[in-house]
Amino acid sequence: MRCPGCNGSLLKERHRYVEFDVCRDCRGIWVSGEQFHKLAVLVASEGNVPSSAKLTFKPRKVLRPAKEQYHIRSCPQCNAAMREFNYAYDSNIFLDRCDTCKGIWLDSNEIIDIAKHIQYNPEVNDAARGLLKNDAEQTTEYIGYIIMVLSVLFRLLLLKR
Repeated sequence: MRCPGCNGSLLKERHRYVEFDVCRDCRGIWVSGEQFHKLAVLVASEGNVPSSAKLTFKPRKVLRPAKEQYHIRSCPQCNAAMREFNYAYDSNIFLDRCDTCKGIWLDSNEIIDIAKHIQYNPEVNDAARGLLKNDAEQTTEYIGYIIMVLSVLFRLLLLKR
């Protein structure tokens, strides 16, 4: 197969249980639709991806593919025209998909960008823990308030006797 980016040769590779093709010249990746998510999750889980937690809560403008800058690429597997799309709608990572065979083309380093987008972030985990802690504190305050009200009611009942 030939690379849709630079026309170089694609070489079969296997990383653990995921198979894909890599261009030996531009390092782009061709992966089947079924293997794409597995590959992205595998790369994200290996921990060699710089954290993107600072971007997680930052609003970003969703971009659309720039028609004037995009040239239609041919699928390396079936030669059909591929279509550019924004991965996960708001990631602003633009990939190419073949609607015929469902394969996906990733330019060099786009797999890292995707892994950043989906990875487990300790900073995000800490933020979530902080939210849970605030909920727990509010619950504790609420329980304290209920105990106080019950003790007042109990005293009132004792005084009526």
